[in-house]
Amino acid sequence: MAWERRQVSKRNARLRSKSERTSPTQRRRIKKNVRFSDCFDLEQAEYAINTQAEKGSEKCTHLTVSNGPCSSASELQLQKYFWLPTENELRWLVGEQCVHLESVRWFGRAITGVVRVKNLGYEKKIEILYTFDDWTTSYTVKGAYTESPSPQEDRFSFCIFLPFLKVDLCIYFCIKYECGGMVYWDSNCGGNYKFACDAVAIVEGNGSGERINCSNSSFNPFFDSDCSIFF
Repeated sequence: MAWERRQVSKRNARLRSKSERTSPTQRRRIKKNVRFSDCFDLEQAEYAINTQAEKGSEKCTHLTVSNGPCSSASELQLQKYFWLPTENELRWLVGEQCVHLESVRWFGRAITGVVRVKNLGYEKKIEILYTFDDWTTSYTVKGAYTESPSPQEDRFSFCIFLPFLKVDLCIYFCIKYECGGMVYWDSNCGGNYKFACDAVAIVEGNGSGERINCSNSSFNPFFDSDCSIFF
């Protein structure tokens, strides 16, 4: 009888041990471990998806320029149609004709420039004559002395304010220099200095705009694209 009791006790102990190994509490612990692994995998998948989305958004910054007409979203830009001389050329031109345009810049509705003249006397008068209608009417602004790059030369600056901007608007100007009772002109070899106003389409992409020139005008070799300023 004692031996049978020991056998029953051993069998009950084995059953109790097996029950503990397969208890609901232990199974929940195993599920928690598996779920932790799943969450890690989901995080990796989410990271991969976000990475692909970021790559896709970067592609949006590469815009395609079409040859079609301008869209309604457009701005205006000024282009210049003339050459500016180098320093050596400028010195020679000032020595020959006593006055010449040295540099020019523009932003918005303002055109600013620098004129270099030959020092022929103390009293000097610099005027810039400009027109919007091919000299049917004209306007004048005075140049202001700025400095003397050398004892033989002086610099004057000027500013032309444009009352409006529109497509195909042309601005012509020339320079008049008076000194010692003499008058000298710089009219760009008789062609005058020309600016033209063109439309520029704006293509939006990824929060930034790219501007595309949609002017139908033919190519002009005197256009210096490096100096253009959009506004």
